[in-house]
Amino acid sequence: MPSTAPDFLPPEIDLLLRRWALPPERVADLRRLLDAQAEGGTACPLPPGSPADPSAWGQAVATAPKIPAPLLLRPHAGATYLQSWRYHRAEQTIAAQLQARAAQPAPRLGRPAADWVVALGSDQLNALQTRAVTCALDHTLALITGGPGTGKTHTLARLLALLLADQPERRPVIRLAAPTGKAAERMREAIEAAADRLPASLPTATPGQLKAAAAGACTLHSLLGFHPTTGRCRHNAQSPLRSDVLIVDECSMVDTLLWQALLLALPPTTRLILLGDPHQLESVAAGDVLGALVRHARRHPAGPLASVWVELTESQRFKHRAGIGALANAVVHFDAPAALALLHGHRAADDPADGLTWLGDHGGRFSWETLPPSVRAALAAVADATEPAAALAALAHVRLLTAHREHLLGAAGINAAIDRQLRQRPGLDRAPNEPIIINHNDAETGLTNGSVGVIMDDVAGRAAFFPAASANLAPRRFPLGQIPDCSPAWALTIHRAQGSEFDHVVVVLPDESSPLATRELVYTAITRAKNEVYLWGSTATVVAALSERALRCTLLEACLAGN
Repeated sequence: MPSTAPDFLPPEIDLLLRRWALPPERVADLRRLLDAQAEGGTACPLPPGSPADPSAWGQAVATAPKIPAPLLLRPHAGATYLQSWRYHRAEQTIAAQLQARAAQPAPRLGRPAADWVVALGSDQLNALQTRAVTCALDHTLALITGGPGTGKTHTLARLLALLLADQPERRPVIRLAAPTGKAAERMREAIEAAADRLPASLPTATPGQLKAAAAGACTLHSLLGFHPTTGRCRHNAQSPLRSDVLIVDECSMVDTLLWQALLLALPPTTRLILLGDPHQLESVAAGDVLGALVRHARRHPAGPLASVWVELTESQRFKHRAGIGALANAVVHFDAPAALALLHGHRAADDPADGLTWLGDHGGRFSWETLPPSVRAALAAVADATEPAAALAALAHVRLLTAHREHLLGAAGINAAIDRQLRQRPGLDRAPNEPIIINHNDAETGLTNGSVGVIMDDVAGRAAFFPAASANLAPRRFPLGQIPDCSPAWALTIHRAQGSEFDHVVVVLPDESSPLATRELVYTAITRAKNEVYLWGSTATVVAALSERALRCTLLEACLAGN
C-alpha cells in the first residue's frame, strides 16, 4: 500500500480502500466525513483542491442517479460536498415524503374544519393554536413548533378530541410516539390531564376516547417494531403501519435515519402531526431534520412546507418566572450581554422570586454545600421517602443536569458525589433510596429507554419502582434482578433530560472550551425548569455558547429546495 496511507485505518476506510479502490490520497477527505458524522452531520464540504471529479475517487464515489456506491459528491452553494449514499438517500426520502404530504389535502371530515373549531369554543385556544388545529384538520401534514409553555400539547389534545368527535361511529386509529420513553410518558400524562378539561360541547364519550388513545403513547422504535439485532423495522414500505393519525412529539430529537424509517412506514393517507422546539438540542445520532424543516419553511414562505407550519409563540410557563423566560429569550437570540446581565443580577439566593439564580463558577469541582438549601432538601426527600409513590413524586421535582456523561462534573461524577453525601448523613438508619434511569428498551419488563424509577426497600425487600401506566394505579414493582441496564439518575445529561421538566433544576455548565458549550445545550437545560433554575458555572461558558451557532452540516435543506 502506498506510504500516503496511515498504518492504522478505521474499518470503514480500510474497506473502501480494498473493495472500492479508494485512492489512498483521498483518505484525509474521508476522515473529514467520518468526523462530521460523529459530530451529528450527514455530509462535509471538501476543502479547496480536493477533486470534484468522481474518477479521482476510484469506484467509491457515484454521481446520482447512477448505480449507488458508498459515497457521493454533491455540488451545493458553490462548494462540493462529500456524503455517504445512505444519508443521501435518507435525506432525499425525507424531503420527497414531507413535501408530498404538505401538498396533499387531508381526508374529508364530516364537518368543515372551521365548524369544528367554532364548536370547540373560543376560550379553548388562542389565535395561533386555532390556526394550528385548522392546519392539522385540513392537511395530511402539520408542523407545530414552539418553546416550552406555548401550548403544543394543549393544542394537540383538542385537535385529537375534534378528530375523535368527527367520527363517532368509526373512531380513527390514533398513534402517539416520541423518541424516548420519558417523552412519550409525558405526552400521555399531558393529554390525559387535558381530556378532563374538554368543553362540554363535544360528545360525552370524547374524553374517554382521548385517554384511551393517549394510553398507547410509545417510543418511535416500539411503534416501528425496530429490532436491534437486525437493525430493521417490522413496519416499512412493504408492511406499513396501520394508522389514520400519527403524532410525533419532541421531533428535534429524531435523527435522519429514524425519520426515513418512519416516513417509509406511513400510508400516504395518514394524517401526520409533528411537534417540537427547533431551538433545543438536535438528535444524538446524525441529522438536524426539524431545524432544516423550519429554516426551509421560513426561507420559502410560499412553499408547501410553510403552508403547514405554525409556530406557537405565546408562552405561559414562565409567566410568573420571568427570570427563566428572559434568559431563555436571550439565549435564543444569541444575546450574550443580556444573558450576562441577567446572571450578574441573580447571584446566589435561594428560591428566587423570578425563578433564576446564578451559583457562580464551580471551578471544575462539585460541592454539596454550594447547592441551594431547597435543592438539597428536595434531593433528601427522594432519598428518605418511605413509600414508592412518594419517592417518585419527590423525584419529579428535582434534577441536576450536566453536559457530560463521564466526567468529574458529568452525570457519573455528580451521581457518585450525591450518593456519597446522602449515605454519610448523621442518624441515617437505612440505605437511602436511589433514583435510576433505564438505558435501553426492554420488551420483557416494558421499561423503555429514559424511564425513571427509584430503588428502595419495601416489606418484601429492596426493589425498583416505576410510575404506573395510569395516574390512579400504584407504581410498578420489579425485583432488582429483572431491571435492564440502568444508570443513577440524581443527575442526567442534558440530552437525556429532553422531554422532561422539573420544579428545581441545577444546570452544571461545561468548561468554555468544551465542544458541548452550545446555545442549544444551554437553552434545552434551562427550559427543563418549571419554577427554579440554578446555573452553576463560568459566565465565559455562556459567552462561548452564544458566540455563534454551529449548525450541523446536512444537505436536507438542499433536498427540500430541489437541489
